[in-house]
Amino acid sequence: MPSGPPGSARSVATALPVLLRPGERWTEALRTFVGMALDTVALRTTQLLVDGTLMPGPADLPRLRASASPYQVPELRNDPGRFFDFLAAPPRFTMKERGRRERAGGVVIEREFASEYVPYARSAGNDGANPEDATIVAEHWMHDREGPAATVVALHGVAMGSPRLGGLALLTSHWFERGLDVALLRLPFLRLLAARWGRISCYVFPSTDVGRLNETVREAVHEVRVVTAWLRAETRAPVGLLGLSLGGYVAALMAGLTDEFDFVIPIAAPVCIGDLAWRFFARSRHYAPATSPPPSRDEVRDFYRVHSPLTHRLRVPRERVLILAGRGDRIVPAEHPLALWRHWGEPDIYWFGGSHLIPFGRDHVVARIVRHLGALGIV
Repeated sequence: MPSGPPGSARSVATALPVLLRPGERWTEALRTFVGMALDTVALRTTQLLVDGTLMPGPADLPRLRASASPYQVPELRNDPGRFFDFLAAPPRFTMKERGRRERAGGVVIEREFASEYVPYARSAGNDGANPEDATIVAEHWMHDREGPAATVVALHGVAMGSPRLGGLALLTSHWFERGLDVALLRLPFLRLLAARWGRISCYVFPSTDVGRLNETVREAVHEVRVVTAWLRAETRAPVGLLGLSLGGYVAALMAGLTDEFDFVIPIAAPVCIGDLAWRFFARSRHYAPATSPPPSRDEVRDFYRVHSPLTHRLRVPRERVLILAGRGDRIVPAEHPLALWRHWGEPDIYWFGGSHLIPFGRDHVVARIVRHLGALGIV
């Protein structure tokens, strides 16, 4: 499918602007400072853990570059949309119920869809050996009445795979109380957690397996496509995406791959995975000696460029998208939502107090999203 001008590693790099901090009241500034401090502690702790366990050293760089090579071929440079070639054909799905429970005003049904996903390039990190990879699971919150006003497809972050945690983070009950059905997907992000220490989890990047993350993002796109196609056919009502963190990354990417969604709302979403990975390289003790320089920022960004939302032009009408970002976010620096805002032609953007891990003012976030959906005639 067409995806607009393909761009280059250089264009992705220069798309990340210098942060111009929006004005804020002193109470919001205090909340932002607290959240920023907690984000910084978590980020530094993660850096130490990654550096001691996962970080590729100078001797590992040839293997790292080899793992990225299937995603840097000329056909993908010229047309990155070909990475998602399965979007050209109508999705096929077989659905069955795995369980249900009653709740006030409706029912919550756990649905299982058969998956026919085939990786773009097989690797040790994605060999199809896991039987759970053959299924797509979604927790579907449905109202008693027939025909929902719309369905919010909620996409969780990397460490929020459980319905309870993902539902809380994505404010599922708030959307349900406002008359919207909700489909909470269980995305294939658990394979991206290479190590855990208590409550702290680490991505598999930086690592020598670029393919694991690239294929996981591609598979997440496939799963969103299957579930949203089923929802549109079953409910005949508007369907939109609301994603948090890496789920927001997938939501933003989907907005550049298809115009089918009635709204797309990425929250605290990165837009350049390579930029986040490069920051680990730049701070790593493994590359402290001048004789052992890390890969360049442009090179690391190019590893993951094929699925960056900045690589694909916006296909959803601009008035349907809303970007939300934390003022003190240090996990996903503010350059990222600003880059997406500029890439999408400066649509609505809302800056909430706090940070990535501590998002203050949830009531304000809900109100801003409801206002956006109200302007679209959905609520």
